[in-house]
Parts: sequence; structure tokens; C-alpha cells
Amino acid sequence: MPYGRERRLHVPLIGALVIKEFQTWLRGRLTFAAFTLLVLLVALMVFLLGTLILAPDANAAPALFSTTSTTSTNILVANRAVFLFGAVGVCVILAAAVVAPAVAASAFASERERGTLDLLLLQGPGPARIVLGKVLAALVFSLLLLAVGIPFFAPAWSFGGVQADQVIAMITIVCTVTLFYCALGVFFGSLFKSTLPAAMFAQGVALFMVFGTLGLHLTFAILSGNDAFRPLLWLNPFLALLSGGGSATDSFARGAPVAYRNVLSLPPQSWAPGVLLPAWVIGSLAWTALAVLLVAGATVAIEPTHPLKGRRAR
Repeated sequence: MPYGRERRLHVPLIGALVIKEFQTWLRGRLTFAAFTLLVLLVALMVFLLGTLILAPDANAAPALFSTTSTTSTNILVANRAVFLFGAVGVCVILAAAVVAPAVAASAFASERERGTLDLLLLQGPGPARIVLGKVLAALVFSLLLLAVGIPFFAPAWSFGGVQADQVIAMITIVCTVTLFYCALGVFFGSLFKSTLPAAMFAQGVALFMVFGTLGLHLTFAILSGNDAFRPLLWLNPFLALLSGGGSATDSFARGAPVAYRNVLSLPPQSWAPGVLLPAWVIGSLAWTALAVLLVAGATVAIEPTHPLKGRRAR
């Protein structure tokens, strides 16, 4: 078959696979419960963070880092819209770290239960395209679930002051980090026969990316002054989101103790003469690259006759 015709046939097959997976998740018995639980959790987190940001005390946020009242002036009051916008973003990213890996981890479980995985490998568009279809389907479904957080951005808009570049940064971070989480779930789903261990391992890695990277760096930086784990900060979606705050974030970082300043305000990096990339762009590129590597790993895992498996067997 000519290559061009074969390629035209594979694209509809991938689209059909994405639609099939999406419809399967929509018909799932836990879908409504997942929507409800996600709305309640996001609403609770937004309420708590909103209460902190809208508190009359201008030093409410700096009190997280120091007990003195001189760590910051009216930074919070002057930039309430930006911090409210970022607070909802933090809640959405945290929800993505929990939901997306769990959704994607079940990608191959139903195929194995029905015994259709081998048939799909024999008659489908190929292992790589199967994995890619699973990841894209999980991404679309996860973003649909995360869309329940959109109304919570309304209070930030009511204050005004949120810039277009901050909105672009938010959308880019949520989409790319969710893509990484979905690829993570599909990868572990290809390794384990059961959904539960796949989801647990995927969520563990996702939550490490959110909390572990920051905690590991701060632990070694504060206790021993070692910055060996600082590169991990570029993979942290919370810090990437914070880097999109512009001057408000920089002012907030300067008001924090010295040990936290270089963490709260990641500087742009020069990748070419005259080209500076902010932390959220670097993080988005890194998550996309990691997602591609995970797709490649899942492709090897589900293909029984892959050359790498043959070499290892010898």
C-alpha cells in the first residue's frame, strides 16, 4: 500500500480510537461521581485560598513564611486579582495531578479484560498510534473534567488586572502538565495488568512533581546549602504558574525570607542570543518532552515482539 494512502488511513483510525475511549469513560458509572467530587474539592480549595487572599490583613500571605509584619507591604491587596487567578490555577493543577493519571491508568485495563488488546495490536494502526490515541483520549476527557473549575475564575476577573499573557501561561501550563499526567497514567497502565497499581504509581509520580520537587530542593538547600536538586524546580507546575505572575510575583518573592526567594521567583533562562524563556515555557516544553518519552516507553511495553524485548530476552 502506498505510504500516503496508509497515512491517510491511520489518521481516521486514531480518531476513532480517541472517540471510542472517550465514549467509554463518559458511560462509566463513576463519571458523575468524579464530576461531583471534583467540583466540591476545587470549590473548597478555592474558598480557602480566596479567604486568605481577600483577608483584610495585608500581611496574610507573607505570614505563611514569617511571623513578622515587615516581610511585605500591601502586595496582596494591590494584586488581589492576580493572586486569586493563580489560586484557582493551583487548585486546577492539583486536581489534574489526581484525576488525569487515574483516568489514563485504565487505558489498557478494559482491553485486557475483554481480551481485545492483541486483536487491536494485530489489526489496529500500530502500537505507537494506539498509545497516542489512548493518551489523547485521556487528555480530552481530563480537560473536560477540569473545565468545571472555569466558573471559579470569575472573582479574579471582577477585580481586574489579569493580563492576557497570564491567561496564556495558565492555559499552556494546565494543558501540557495534564498531557504529561495522562502519558504517565498510560505508561503505567501498559506495565501493570490492573488499574489500581497503575493509578497509584502514576499519581505518586504526579504528586511528587507537584510537592516532592519543591520539598526535596528546600530540604537540602536549607539544611545543607546544597542546590543539587534545584533543576527539579523547573518541573514543578506550581512554580511555573507562579512565574507567570510578572511583577506581582517578583514583589511577593522579595517580601519572603531569603531561603524562599529563589524558589518563588524562577528567573527566565537564555536559550539563544536575545531569547529569554520564562519558567512556565521551560516547564511546558519539559512536560511535553517527557510525555513523548512515556509514549515511546508504553509502545515498547505493549508490543510483544518489539526488538528491545527480544534483545533483553537473549
